[in-house]
Amino acid sequence: MTPLELSQLQNHLHQTRATWSAQHNFLLELAPDVRRVRLGALPPEGLQGLADREKAAAAAFAAAAPLAAAAPALPTAVDWRHHAGHNYVSAVKDQGQCGSCVAFGTSAAIDARMRIVDAAPIGTPKGHTLQDVSEAQLFFCSAGYGPNHTCETGWWPAYAYEYAEKVGLAPEACFPYMAHDQPCNLCQNWKNELTVVKSNVDLKAVPAMKAFLANNGPLSTCMSVYSDFFAYHTGVYRHTSGQLEGGHCICCIGYSDTLHAWLCKNSWGPTWGMGGYFWIGYGQCGIDHEMWGVESFTKIYHT
Repeated sequence: MTPLELSQLQNHLHQTRATWSAQHNFLLELAPDVRRVRLGALPPEGLQGLADREKAAAAAFAAAAPLAAAAPALPTAVDWRHHAGHNYVSAVKDQGQCGSCVAFGTSAAIDARMRIVDAAPIGTPKGHTLQDVSEAQLFFCSAGYGPNHTCETGWWPAYAYEYAEKVGLAPEACFPYMAHDQPCNLCQNWKNELTVVKSNVDLKAVPAMKAFLANNGPLSTCMSVYSDFFAYHTGVYRHTSGQLEGGHCICCIGYSDTLHAWLCKNSWGPTWGMGGYFWIGYGQCGIDHEMWGVESFTKIYHT
């Protein structure tokens, strides 16, 4: 996005009293094809494509709106960074120039869920016994789980959760992530350091998503990314302009009925957006077409 294009977007957002603001950031300095590498959520053959998922999500949300008042009582807002005075969400990370967003969105949800299940929030004595799981293992050691996936092709969350259940994930220190295709190079003792998912959920209704977020923890989800999203700074994002760039996986850590929006953790580093986080309106960009999360674990590894 050129300075002129950013200025035009900012003017448009101001004139239309949009719910979000745009600002220059490091992504806007990249060529469009280079920026697109930082996406990587690719619906597999046989499933709805991004555009169809987006339309279905918007239609489903509109249809469900009149029924919201009859839904079971849930908190009007959830944020797992501030839950009963504790933070269960790992630090914002940066996938770099690799289409590995699925590994980051999935790992973020697993990291949070294991802390919630174990009652081990970040910054507490018990919290120090848990390590974030390895995004590198999840992305680079999972050949055979779904179509072949590389930094250039991307992946899909259903396969990532399948791997976390059938194999398990070692701590990230066992296989540190680098933003290029890596050979699977796990530490020697990795099989003894696994956190293994026992059961996961695939949610396709907004009330179920909100209930899971309120009662269990963060969820992985995917969205259509348009070119204006790269310039997001703050507020509740709603697609305004620009072409479809591709699919992106993130971690939804909460919601706000006051803002009518989901709160999400991105994997483009802490200098993008609101310290690496963003709000996105309900029904926008296919964000709530489908979400995935962990119900229970077979094993949680402690140091």
